[in-house]
Formats: sequence, structure tokens, C-alpha cells
Amino acid sequence: MVKSVTKILDVSWRFGVTAASNESDNMGKSFLQLRLNVEENGKIKNVFVEMTISEFYKFLHDLEKAKCNLDLLL
Repeated sequence: MVKSVTKILDVSWRFGVTAASNESDNMGKSFLQLRLNVEENGKIKNVFVEMTISEFYKFLHDLEKAKCNLDLLL
């Protein structure tokens, strides 16, 4: 069984605020758009993710936790 390895080549992001929406609850809400440029099986592709600010902070926390765990192994 051959394992697939995905390598992150580049990351870019931008923050935004919803200016118009069919749902009044979404008006004025902040969000983050994340673009990951990745290489998988020798092919380069972009992966796009949009998340709320609270989802972003949870994601950031999970990344920091993963980094700490990797640092312990090395």
C-alpha cells in the first residue's frame, strides 16, 4: 500500500466582512478565506477554505497543538 503525502507549498489568506446577504444574521460577520497551494502525488493544486473567525482560532489552536506534539517527537 502506497501512502499519499501532501506537502503545503504556500499559504495565503484574507479577511472579509459580509456586506450583503439573504440572511440578516450574516450581515457584518467577519470571515477568513484561506488558500493552500499543495503538492500531492506530484501534482500541484489549490485548496480553498472559508471559515468564521471563531473557526479560524480553533484551527490555529489545533495547528499549534500539532506542532507541539511533533516537537516532542523530534
